[in-house]
Amino acid sequence: MASFAITGRPALTAGQAVALTLLRDGYTQRTIQTRTGVAPGELYPLAAVHGITAPHGTSEGHACHEARGEDPCGPCETAQARAESRARARQRKTIPPALRARLLTGARRKAVTR
Repeated sequence: MASFAITGRPALTAGQAVALTLLRDGYTQRTIQTRTGVAPGELYPLAAVHGITAPHGTSEGHACHEARGEDPCGPCETAQARAESRARARQRKTIPPALRARLLTGARRKAVTR
């Protein structure tokens, strides 16, 4: 990747420039990846290098803090915790009801003896 002589920052492709603009404007990671093809692993380090931040109080804002190597602010930390709890709730919904009931009651399967 080429870099500009004036700024020393890596030059951006058109997709990366659009992705950083969308990130700054508050679009979600999923929307940015769908529209531009820029993967999250590439997006946040680019944002850190170019001084772009996502709005505070979002999961994307939390990821920007992490990419810059700093502690997240309170609103970003809360948003990330909320997103993680939603993901765990979705995962719990995918457990079959019979297994969920058995896990909640602590019941074990009976051993099969032959």
